[in-house]
Amino acid sequence: MMVLALSFITLHAQQTITVRVMSMNVKEGGGYMDHQSEPFSEVIRKYSPDVVALQEVDWMTSRNGRKDWLNEVALQTGMFPYYAKSFDYQGGGFGVALLCRYPFYKAKKAVYSNDNAREDRATGWIYVQLPGGAIRVASTHLAVESSDIRVKQFADFNMKFFAEDTGTPSLLLGDFNDRPDSDLIAYVKNRWQEIARGSGNTIPSSGPATQLDYVMGYPKSWTWTSYQIIACPELSDHCFIVADLSITIE
Repeated sequence: MMVLALSFITLHAQQTITVRVMSMNVKEGGGYMDHQSEPFSEVIRKYSPDVVALQEVDWMTSRNGRKDWLNEVALQTGMFPYYAKSFDYQGGGFGVALLCRYPFYKAKKAVYSNDNAREDRATGWIYVQLPGGAIRVASTHLAVESSDIRVKQFADFNMKFFAEDTGTPSLLLGDFNDRPDSDLIAYVKNRWQEIARGSGNTIPSSGPATQLDYVMGYPKSWTWTSYQIIACPELSDHCFIVADLSITIE
């Protein structure tokens, strides 16, 4: 008699998540354009990102005429907004923000205070379900004073961000206020992947001479098919970034 032994193999289907992201430091709440929202919305519509990370966003300040600038952009682009205030400013707020083409199902922020920094800074993030799976996208703007302060801010962010979740693929975009060869960027890359490393300078937008703006990925398995640096000197002193990214997960 012959006995047949059958073995069963469980196959795990792989999923590939694709996303187009954009990073925009809008410079003092859009001050270059007298705080009008439409010029920034026009750029967003042109590149049609899934998620936009914004920095230096005013909310209802005296200098922007008590406008809810972010919600104006959201209405003009048809995107969903999340605002993460860093500190109170001129009767309103100053901080970072995110816009998403899809409804997001969770949003959080971390605020960092430091006695040697002149102002608090925030990083905000959202969870979004894309057609290929869920990701987490964050917008950051680190302190201008020193690399030491920025490293401390980033260490605080890392602790809070990964204490919540280490499983969801994540992207971190924004103004890190440090150069590629800095102690800060070396520290960031201990855990994060610098996407499209060496792709170009981002400031000043009238003639970029150094890089302060980055796209970082976690885990270190993101790939990119396009990485554009967009100079709009009429809108901001920073260039904007548009990147097409993907990650394959089990």
